[in-house]
Amino acid sequence: MQERVGLVLAGAAARGPYQAGALSVLVPALRAAGHEPVVILGTSSGAINAALLAQFADTGDEAGAHVADVWARFGPVFTNPLYTASTLRLLGRTLVAGTPAEELVGPAAALLDTAPLHRRAAELFDGGRVAGNVAAGRPRTLAVAATTCPTGGAAARSRLFVHGEPLPAELTDPAVDVVPVATMSIEYLLASAAIPVLFPPEYVSEPADVRGWYVDGGVRLNAPLGAALAAGVTRVVVVSGHSAAVPPRPEPVDPGTRPDMAASTAVSLRAVLADALTDDLQALGRRNREAERGYRTVPYLLVAPEDGVLARIAAEVFRPSILPPDAFWAIGRILDVLGDGPGRDELLSLVLFDPEYAEQQLTLGRVHAQQALAAGWRLDPPGAPR
Repeated sequence: MQERVGLVLAGAAARGPYQAGALSVLVPALRAAGHEPVVILGTSSGAINAALLAQFADTGDEAGAHVADVWARFGPVFTNPLYTASTLRLLGRTLVAGTPAEELVGPAAALLDTAPLHRRAAELFDGGRVAGNVAAGRPRTLAVAATTCPTGGAAARSRLFVHGEPLPAELTDPAVDVVPVATMSIEYLLASAAIPVLFPPEYVSEPADVRGWYVDGGVRLNAPLGAALAAGVTRVVVVSGHSAAVPPRPEPVDPGTRPDMAASTAVSLRAVLADALTDDLQALGRRNREAERGYRTVPYLLVAPEDGVLARIAAEVFRPSILPPDAFWAIGRILDVLGDGPGRDELLSLVLFDPEYAEQQLTLGRVHAQQALAAGWRLDPPGAPR
C-alpha cells in the first residue's frame, strides 16, 4: 500500500517556536526517507505552523527552516495591555458598575489587543502560494481547527477548515464539523489561535453556513489526531508543545500551603491542551498492539518536551522592565497576583512571545526532533518499554 503520512501540530500558544524548530529537522529527514506528509492538521499556533509549512512546501527540504525563521523574527503579538481599549472598558465598567453609565461602556472582548498579530500575519501569510502548493499535492490536505463561540449558551463545537483533498464528512467526535474551503484564509488561522480571554474572538465570514465568531481550536480539539487517522494515514508525526507522557502518580501531601490560582489554572489548561493527545496516543498504541485482531497498525513519531521544561525556560528569560511602558510589565503583574510557583511559569510560557524565548525553543525543538528520529517509528504507547 502506498505510504500516506500525516502531520499533526498540536496547539501551544507561545510555544509555537518549539514546533517550528522540530519541523526544521523533521522535514528534510522525512523527505529523505520517502515519508513527506501529505495530510497536515494544526490547531492554534500549530495551525499557523501547518499553514506556513504548506506555504513554504515548494522549497523542499528548506520548508521547515523557513517556518523556524518566521518565528525567530515574528515580533510583537499584542500591544501593551495598559493602553488598550479593552483595558479602558474593563476599568470603566468597574467604576460605573450598577449605574446608568454602565450601559455606555461596552464590554471588553479580551484582555489583549492583537492588532500587531493581525498586521504581521497579513505580511507573512501568502494564501495564493498555499493554494498553489496544495493543488500540486504538497500537501494534499491542509486543515486547521477552531472552536465556535455560540451566541446563546456556552456549549461549543469544533470546526476543521479543510483545504485540498477532503476529510471524511463525519469523524468519531460528533461535535466536530468538517468544513471544506476553497482557500486557506487568514481568518481561519487567526480564529484557530484566538486564545480565550487573552485574545479577542475572530470572525469567520465564509463559508456562509458556518460564519460567526470563533476562539482557539485548542478549547476542544487541540491535537486533531483522530482526524488524521480518519484521513487514512499509514504513518503519523505528532509535534506537541506540551508533554504527552502519562503523568506520574503524585505522592500524598499534607494540608500545608494550598495551591495558588496559577497552579490550579495551569493544571486545568494542561488538561485541555495535552491530556486528550496523551489519551489518543495511548489508544493508538493499544490499537497497534492488537493488529492480529484485524486493526491496521499506524506507526508514529512523537516530538514533545518533558513536562515543565518550557516553563522553566520562559521563567529564566522573562525580564520585563519595571516600568509600565513595557508590554510585559502588566502581564508580569497579573501573573504575580495569581501565584509565584511552577504554575505561574506554565502560564507565562503560553503567553511569552519573546525573541529569546523563541530562540531557545527553536533549539530545543531541533534537539528533540533529532532524538525522535534516532529512536525511530514506534507502535507502542508513549512511555511503554521498547
